[in-house]
Amino acid sequence: MFVKVVRVVLTAPHQKTYFAALLFWCGVLVLLAALLFWCGVMLVGCGKSSDDTRKREIGFLMTLDHPYWQNMRIGAQDEAQKLSVEVTILNAREDPVLQIEQINEMVAKQVELVCLVPMKAEPLVRGVQMLNRAGIPVIIVNRGIGDGCEYLCYTGTDSYAGAVVSAKILAEAMGGKGQIVEFHQHLGTGPEVARSQALRDVLRDYPDIKPVARIPHKGERDIVKTEMQTLLQKFPNLAGIYAHGDNFAIAAAQVCKKAGRADIKVVGMGGSQEMLEAIKQGLVTGTSYQQPEEEGRSAIRLAVRYLDGEKLEKSYPVECPPVTAKNADKFKGQF
Repeated sequence: MFVKVVRVVLTAPHQKTYFAALLFWCGVLVLLAALLFWCGVMLVGCGKSSDDTRKREIGFLMTLDHPYWQNMRIGAQDEAQKLSVEVTILNAREDPVLQIEQINEMVAKQVELVCLVPMKAEPLVRGVQMLNRAGIPVIIVNRGIGDGCEYLCYTGTDSYAGAVVSAKILAEAMGGKGQIVEFHQHLGTGPEVARSQALRDVLRDYPDIKPVARIPHKGERDIVKTEMQTLLQKFPNLAGIYAHGDNFAIAAAQVCKKAGRADIKVVGMGGSQEMLEAIKQGLVTGTSYQQPEEEGRSAIRLAVRYLDGEKLEKSYPVECPPVTAKNADKFKGQF
């Protein structure tokens, strides 16, 4: 058609038509060029949009050796789904060496941020330093970390404050006097250090309460039961038990009840459904109510806020209120 028009406009009688046709086809060419340009822009834009909507990936390094931690995992996974981020959760099984290896995995994977429950405060300083060198920001969750490394913030139960709550429940229930034993967690972990220190600090106000034994439960109820039988024979005037965990407090209380020593006051820490029932039944005196699911959620929320450009505060504690027979009905078991 273009050739036909040219032939026509080249004849003298059609000079005006020639110029009109020329202008027309120039316009067509310009229009085609504009369309091609915008198509290219749209294709580039689509590609960029697809890349931008790729889910951010967050590493969550913790332990899963207890229902408490499994509940934290549930909270983290659910919050990640709500906020459209990917979360990779690895179980270090209370092994700091294994957790260092898992940190190496996160560095190799180039995750955008790591939420870390340190298996032990001092050994994991090196692990956080590795993340620092890789430019991967870190949020510390639930347990403390030693000095010498950088992290964005801490979130989780204030282990020390929660332990103070339990220690005060015990001291008041004992009337401020008597012998007590302590069943503690793995030596050197953040909670073990904080909870033992909390007991010592509270007892400064109760000089007539005397700690007579400190026993590691190693995460096993059977160890608590065996040790408790020996302790009852060794300390016939025992009046209280301070356990770093609800399930260990329950195990100790069961032995005391079976031995006819239901008068011994027992406290734990956690807020499990089993513990709430034990408190309601009068088997256990009380506990401090921790919220592992909220700890997991809080860590993921803070990670996303940071990745969105928000500047974070240094600490985001999760509340840990006291639970006794007076208020146990108001609480729901976390695990």
